[in-house]
Amino acid sequence: MASKQEFCERIRQNKVFLVDTLCEEADVIVQHAQQEKLITQREYRNLKDVGKREQKIIDLLDKLMSKGEETCCKFIELLRQDNIVETFPNLRILFVIEPSNRDTSLKYPNHETSVEIKQYQISQIPRGTCVIINNVQFATMNDRPGSDMDEKSLNKVFNWLGFRVVVHRNKTAAQMKDLLMDLGQKVDGDCFICCLLSHGSKEGVYGIDGAVVSVDEIREPFNGINCKSLAGKPKLFIIQACRGIRSQNIVKVQADDPSGEESGLEVDAESFDVSIPADSDFLIARSTTDGHLSYRRADTGSWFIQSLCRQLEKHCPLGTDIYTILLFVKDEVSQHGFSCKQMPVHEDAMRKKLILPVPNTP
Repeated sequence: MASKQEFCERIRQNKVFLVDTLCEEADVIVQHAQQEKLITQREYRNLKDVGKREQKIIDLLDKLMSKGEETCCKFIELLRQDNIVETFPNLRILFVIEPSNRDTSLKYPNHETSVEIKQYQISQIPRGTCVIINNVQFATMNDRPGSDMDEKSLNKVFNWLGFRVVVHRNKTAAQMKDLLMDLGQKVDGDCFICCLLSHGSKEGVYGIDGAVVSVDEIREPFNGINCKSLAGKPKLFIIQACRGIRSQNIVKVQADDPSGEESGLEVDAESFDVSIPADSDFLIARSTTDGHLSYRRADTGSWFIQSLCRQLEKHCPLGTDIYTILLFVKDEVSQHGFSCKQMPVHEDAMRKKLILPVPNTP
């Protein structure tokens, strides 16, 4: 039996996402709420008078949740309507949109055809292992100043999220392979996270000796055959590395391309192709698109990793799922820079929604 607060809780857990999504056309959604009689004419006028768009949506959501379960359910039905989804396409992330020739209404609790997206169970303390491999100093390539800032931020955020964090620095390709194979034999928990910070190429990620570890070699020790303890559990790989030598001009940053020249910004790329395996429950989040550079500042760290850590800190306490958090990361990173740009991507073979709850602290 569904909880009495199911739909109100859905809005509450995704409140930040809804505010960010709906505020661009705040007056539109407020008007629709009034037309659907979810708010009174007086409430509509009061909301119209609110100056800031974000505050207007916050006030609307608070008002709807105060009206109870039925009103919240009707609001979710409103958000699933084709015309609303066309105006706010990011809503597709939260709701399963049925084809237009079928019944698209969100059913009330206990209805036989209610659609629920299952969620991975993340309840153990510690949640599992987060391994960080940070290659900074290379034998035949440029070093990667600023990567220590990324390591520090990742260590902090995943410790906060309840993971057992293990850091390894400056590993050759063979050492990386051995380390990952060994981890695959020992890790357990509800979730596994692997963060790789290094130079990259079309073939994969570089060790400090200039040899390459392919993404298949990174992933394979943790599939359901080789790592029984993680079978059916989420495995998240975060890769900060270049995937090519193309750039949209250079600003004050540096690149993790082995032949790259220092220039204020640094890059982490040479294009490497990755296809998501048939194995389930994998998600690979990469700092840049195929063929392009990945930027890192020597003083503050990489655009991608720093954005990821900020968004995790902001959204995990709200119960936002990882897929949505990565969309926020992509949006933020894509807005960096003037004469150069970067677009993170992620590919997944996840079967359920992954939410990383913040452990309760005494």
